Amino acid sequence: MTGPAHGPDAQAMAPAGPSPSRGADGRATRTAAVIVPDWPLVAARDRHERELEAARSAGEGTGRDARAAAPLVLLDRHRVAHADPSARRAGVEIGMRRRSAQALCPDATVLQTDRENESALFELVAASVDTVAAGVDVLRPGILLLGARGPARHAGGEEALAERIVDAVAELTGWDCSVGIADGPFAALLAARTGRIVRPGRSAEYLAPHPIAALRHAPVGPGWGHRDRAAPGAREKRLDLAETVDLLQRLGIASLGDLAALPATAVADRFGPDIALLHLLSQGREPAPPAMHRPELPLVVETVLETPLERTDQAAFVARPLAEELQEMLVRRGLICTRLRILARTEDGAEMERTWRHDGALSVADVVDRIRWQCDGWVTSARLGTTRTGAITRISLHPLQLMPAGEGAPGLWGSAGEASQRASRAFARAQGLAGEHAVLVPVATGGRLLAEEISLVPWRSEKPPRHEGPWPGSLPRPVPATVLRRPAPIELHDAAGRPVVVTARGLLSAVPVRLRIPAETAEVLAHGALAGMRELAVTAHGAPTVLDERWWSGAGHRAARLQLALALPGEGRASREGRRDLADGADGASELSRGEGALAVLALSQEGAWRLEGIYD
Repeated sequence: MTGPAHGPDAQAMAPAGPSPSRGADGRATRTAAVIVPDWPLVAARDRHERELEAARSAGEGTGRDARAAAPLVLLDRHRVAHADPSARRAGVEIGMRRRSAQALCPDATVLQTDRENESALFELVAASVDTVAAGVDVLRPGILLLGARGPARHAGGEEALAERIVDAVAELTGWDCSVGIADGPFAALLAARTGRIVRPGRSAEYLAPHPIAALRHAPVGPGWGHRDRAAPGAREKRLDLAETVDLLQRLGIASLGDLAALPATAVADRFGPDIALLHLLSQGREPAPPAMHRPELPLVVETVLETPLERTDQAAFVARPLAEELQEMLVRRGLICTRLRILARTEDGAEMERTWRHDGALSVADVVDRIRWQCDGWVTSARLGTTRTGAITRISLHPLQLMPAGEGAPGLWGSAGEASQRASRAFARAQGLAGEHAVLVPVATGGRLLAEEISLVPWRSEKPPRHEGPWPGSLPRPVPATVLRRPAPIELHDAAGRPVVVTARGLLSAVPVRLRIPAETAEVLAHGALAGMRELAVTAHGAPTVLDERWWSGAGHRAARLQLALALPGEGRASREGRRDLADGADGASELSRGEGALAVLALSQEGAWRLEGIYD
């Protein structure tokens, strides 16, 4: 049984106390990785032993029994994909042809790889880990990832959590597993291969001495060529990890530390986004989860089975209609799914669920495979007596992680920069936590008033149409740097202390001398250029601009806009002779903003009352 490492080296890596959720760089989640070593061989041997048991039950000869413990070799496309230690000691190597492998190890049991059996049988491991920590994600058959912060607190520490996971898998399945805990999935995966616990904030230091060949274990999704697997086809336009490692080695990059020391921009420009992701992982960091999008109404696809599902071959007939219905629902909303929860209910009322995540959008075929594998795993678990559940009577799909379909497609001229991607992930996470309206962005819509020219809409939502002008009476450029969404009340007075108004002819009733800020407006301006000010002297003003909106209808109203220059406290009181009437609004704005100790503002007169609309820099 492989568990957490002990000894001097392990003690240096052990956490000193409760683990935080993120590493020192703030970009890596505290993650636990669970690995069943050589899982394809474990699954193939289990299938082979069950076939031998079935043959014995059928009364067939026992001549095949001796081969159950023989060396095991798995083939993929007529070449060796996996070989157990006994076969490797005999000289069998990955990539070797079948005839050569059998010549070196004549006693070996040679089987074909069975991806569906590996995925279905791995459900037993996932269910075992789920008894210790909820929220388990299957990265791929043989590897599980889960957040370590909450489960570690519940278990009494990270070492206790690792031990409980190892014990649960061994007790419920009979298989050995290895657990690693670190900041970020990559460091956790490498730590799991030796059963280590890396201190919080030390992932980059832990990864640095690893050889560059360790990138073969990077958690970069099924679209890449993984260890002991064939590279993807050319049509997928994704790099193969083996070729990537070979390229970096030929360039003299011997370790993960060498790769992490390269400038991020240079790596992205020279090698593209795929190797840029590996560069990020080698630094002990991780990309944020795919952009979250939470619809107002939950998306659920469900089916009730007339005939309870008791055999694995029945799952294939159920999976396709469910996957197509989910795909149609997502297409109508312009979304793609990257994380899917499959939930099943049995005839005795029990519920089972499992979450699958994917590198990129889940296609119909991907969803069909996962439903079939999952149902196969549940049925196999019930048949082997691991779980006591009845036949499955209802299956439902719950998309947990969605994003707009356009974000799943590569850019025509390359992807956005790292800073833009980081901001997008932060916005998406905020929306996922607090709702669609948690992140609002400004969009130009057009209008006479400054507050109408710009509208705030939820990030990633459809932009409202722009209302093209002309807009008679709209403010010429430059516009104020600060615009109040709701113009705040102010008061304008002349030299005698009387209120200044705009007459029916569009003229000022008197020359404004003082601007007073009421208490309610002072609270609104508490953090702006007018913070703490209640009364200021008017040093200059422009000519009022009359706004007649919908004058031909009963719903129309009239307003006037006025630019003012104010003397800041301590700058001396402006003399009456020093005031200047500024006739032109555009020239007036630039003239008002000129000179030291003055502040230019924009006032709006509506229904005989003045309001502050904007403040110039």
